[in-house]
Amino acid sequence: MSGKADPAATIALTAGRDGAVIRVAGELSFMSAARGIEAFRPYCRPPIGKALTVDLTAVTRADSGGLALLLHWKRMAHAAGHSIRFLGLPEQTRNLAAVFGIADLLDSGNTS
Repeated sequence: MSGKADPAATIALTAGRDGAVIRVAGELSFMSAARGIEAFRPYCRPPIGKALTVDLTAVTRADSGGLALLLHWKRMAHAAGHSIRFLGLPEQTRNLAAVFGIADLLDSGNTS
């Protein structure tokens, strides 16, 4: 299996001017992960200390690759000096996080 994104697996990130609320639509999956990393990169720029909120209410599908993507976004945000919180986690993502014992890493509170 190649690490290339599947064109059918779409993910889109949009935000207002300040970039504080990032809306995610489409799939949180292994196939959309590479595209998701690149789409999140612009939100990890200065100013340092920005609080990011990732709204996942428009996610249509999620798998373990999507869970890994959320954890990667968290690492990216923290490396850039930002806090991050996830809103509207898909049920599949919450269930996977609970099975893996990492639900506290994705709680809806602010994760500094």
